[in-house]
Amino acid sequence: MIVVEGLRVRFGRTVALDGIELCLEEGITGLFGPNGSGKSTLLRAVAGLVSPSQGSITFEGAPVAPSQEAWRRLVGYAGHESGLYPNLTVSENLELFGRLYGSDSERPASLLSQLGLEGRSGTQAGELSAGLKRRAAVARALVGEPRLLLLDEPYANLDDDSAALVSEALVAWREPGRSALVATHGAKKLKAFADAGVILRRGRVVTQGRYRDPSHRRRPFHETAAP
Repeated sequence: MIVVEGLRVRFGRTVALDGIELCLEEGITGLFGPNGSGKSTLLRAVAGLVSPSQGSITFEGAPVAPSQEAWRRLVGYAGHESGLYPNLTVSENLELFGRLYGSDSERPASLLSQLGLEGRSGTQAGELSAGLKRRAAVARALVGEPRLLLLDEPYANLDDDSAALVSEALVAWREPGRSALVATHGAKKLKAFADAGVILRRGRVVTQGRYRDPSHRRRPFHETAAP
């Protein structure tokens, strides 16, 4: 669905991504690597929030066009910042983003329940703890039922029970024709249900492969070492 070819991103003299080659198929792909490996930059580049210095990103054969509303409606992105309006309640945030993406009117309430946020629905987003804000950010990214989901550290600041709710929400979202790229240090949590994995190091893909076949049945990890 997403093909990244020769992607290079520079910030001044710093090369954040150096010749990334990646084919993102449908399903959930984990993005792993140490701090500074380029995970966040890759997510932002795919989302259209960072302009490549070199290379290309295509979706179903067409160049990614972040300025077009049609493209933005396809993408659900949650970065390090929650993307929530701090003076709106959790419920108001989800309802607002749901309307912007044209989602079903019942979708916000369903996500509040799914992510264990019903009791905080009337709380202003700016008053949430870090963990609750992270769950609300995941809900915001999911509310439009995007075909392409991009999440940066969705398990940050979450205990095991809260992390399990996020995992269950991702599994519920996964359907044919949808693709997710999820950057996380919680590799064990994500590998329990992910379809594929990519490892970055120093802005380069060092390993990529699939954990499951297209029907999501578990299979031995087939690694493809990057050149």
